[in-house]
Amino acid sequence: MTPRTPVESIELYTPHMPAQEWEAIGPFVRDVVRRGFAATQVAQVAMGQIGMVTSLVRWALEQGLPLDVEQIFQPATVNRYAVTIPGLSESTRCTRRATLTSLSRRITRAAPWEPQRAVLHYPRTANPYTPAEVSRLLWWAPRQVNAVRRRGLAAAVALGVGAGLRGTEMLSVSSSDVRERGDYVIVAVRGQNARQVPVRPAYAGAVLEAAENAHGGQLFHDPLPPVNAVGKVLDRCEVPETLRPLTSSRLRLTWECAMIQAVPLPVFMRMSGHTGTWRLADILGGVRPRTRPWWTAAELEALAQAVPW
Repeated sequence: MTPRTPVESIELYTPHMPAQEWEAIGPFVRDVVRRGFAATQVAQVAMGQIGMVTSLVRWALEQGLPLDVEQIFQPATVNRYAVTIPGLSESTRCTRRATLTSLSRRITRAAPWEPQRAVLHYPRTANPYTPAEVSRLLWWAPRQVNAVRRRGLAAAVALGVGAGLRGTEMLSVSSSDVRERGDYVIVAVRGQNARQVPVRPAYAGAVLEAAENAHGGQLFHDPLPPVNAVGKVLDRCEVPETLRPLTSSRLRLTWECAMIQAVPLPVFMRMSGHTGTWRLADILGGVRPRTRPWWTAAELEALAQAVPW
């Protein structure tokens, strides 16, 4: 027997129900399927689609609804069907509700479906600092008018750009949390996202200097300041306008944009303390384009040898 085409599958579909009942709803179901689903080249997909719509329409008539698109394919009806129809697994219920929701949005005009929600991204108010700008921030640190700002700016730049710490995480870093391991410097981060972060070599000296100036206490300020102290101190620091906004999030973003290109993504997620992927689009938006051709021989060799960490 020659396999049916998707069109034939819809035209010749006969569900397990009394013939008289199918004759009453069949034309309505076929019309909904044709109007609501994109054309498919796979007969099994077409069979699944018409079977799903048939199930919803039959259930809706049993609930006393008329054979009307606007009443059957409205949010409350589709949701109640997906939740109450017997014999389905939870995953099937979720899939069926999502599919019928998409279908219903396309074929109804008066049903109270909400507009599709726009994807919201975390707004980036500043670009990452360049290496030259970071050097200027470190130059300005010892030139602040008082000890609190001198110490705070030096520690924030070192820990933000060098290790990617959040502002609240900077507050709890003490001299004992900064350790040398061979030629490298490691910062132990406390709190909910506790971790150990290797400092970028270019800023290892700045972190060690901040730890030395802390004299055994917290790098940013001693005694431990309130949680909003980082923002207040940085906002009051005297730096050129071209280096503003000066915030802990911008310092951290500078680290993120550098490290997301340098290590495998799972390693980056652990080092950064991120627990989800919702920030990745914003971070990648701050990555500067390469100024030289893709790819060098050394990079190709590294890619060819790449293995998971």
